[in-house]
Amino acid sequence: MAKVSAAVRFDRDSPTLVISNRSRVDDADARRVTLALQKQVDRDFFPLWGWRARLVFRGRGTGGRHAPPGAMHLILRNASPDAYAGYHFIDGLPEAEVFTRDADGPLADWQATLSHEVLEMVADPGVNLYARGYLRHGGRRRTAFVAYEVCDPVQANSYQIDGVPVSDFVTPEWFEPEREPGSLKFSFRDSVTRPFELADGGYIDAYIGGELVTVWGDPARPKERRYRRAIRR
Repeated sequence: MAKVSAAVRFDRDSPTLVISNRSRVDDADARRVTLALQKQVDRDFFPLWGWRARLVFRGRGTGGRHAPPGAMHLILRNASPDAYAGYHFIDGLPEAEVFTRDADGPLADWQATLSHEVLEMVADPGVNLYARGYLRHGGRRRTAFVAYEVCDPVQANSYQIDGVPVSDFVTPEWFEPEREPGSLKFSFRDSVTRPFELADGGYIDAYIGGELVTVWGDPARPKERRYRRAIRR
């Protein structure tokens, strides 16, 4: 991976995210997904979070890594070598990889995974933000420093924009323990009803008792955990 000069900085408030297709997905389909995700960012995410992003699509053969200075970069690839659906990391500038196939063929939900990674890159591009709150772990309520992952808690829930499945996401108030249950929206699709609640199939990484742990919703599938936990460690 090419190193990025420390002098290059990304725009925290209104970043550019370049989506490069290096997979077998047809460029026309990937472009259509990118347009739907731009609508999600502008119409659904911005009013709740206050952050915008400009999504730029680059198809196969267009030199996708030659992004504008300071742009974040998401790459569509074929099969994952580590069975991850997608992950986001930072090496000078935030990057993400989303996989469109597995050993059995095309993945039906790669679009929602791309949505997931886009929103989490906008919310926590450095993979280093946490909120102090509470989680149930080891059979009891524990004080926790909860990772600022806006899609992980509700990751099994999606909805459609122009026929494209996109990920649900939690609101800023999900990270605020003083909020009363049911008092307002805690996810865009109302998949959860109180701070730090995990929807069925969701999970979150957190520091509890000085240890980074993963807390799972019910029923969650550990194989769906993203790579960011290793980055946070």
